[in-house]
Amino acid sequence: MYVMKKLIDVLKEKFMNRRFLTFGLIGVVNTLLAQLLYMLFVTLGIQVSAASILGDVITMAFSYVMNMKFTYHEKMSWKSAAAFPLSYVPGITINAAAVWIISDILHMPKLWAKAIALPFAVPINFLCMNLIVKKFSKKENTK
Repeated sequence: MYVMKKLIDVLKEKFMNRRFLTFGLIGVVNTLLAQLLYMLFVTLGIQVSAASILGDVITMAFSYVMNMKFTYHEKMSWKSAAAFPLSYVPGITINAAAVWIISDILHMPKLWAKAIALPFAVPINFLCMNLIVKKFSKKENTK
């Protein structure tokens, strides 16, 4: 029982806070843009995993600017901008694999596979982005 309470406390601390909610709101807008791009690419005949990755990569710049400004309240720098894509690698990888499984293995609608796969990538992206921002933020580097 104690272990379960500790686990719940850790989950609350990591995910039930203003930073995660702001990240989530920015993520909704970013995800809608990525989903629209994904649907466009699939309609144009691009393979689903490649279409998913393309949509994510294109919307990464928007995500960087919005998250640095509103989620982390950090100044943007070339160093953090160069490191930012690293935070997306695990999420993009998991999302692309989930899209492939959903569309090609489970034979669910290809146009909606990215949206269906979303719950798997969001928490992973948040945790990875926290690590990257902490490591490369201006405040952190001036100490």
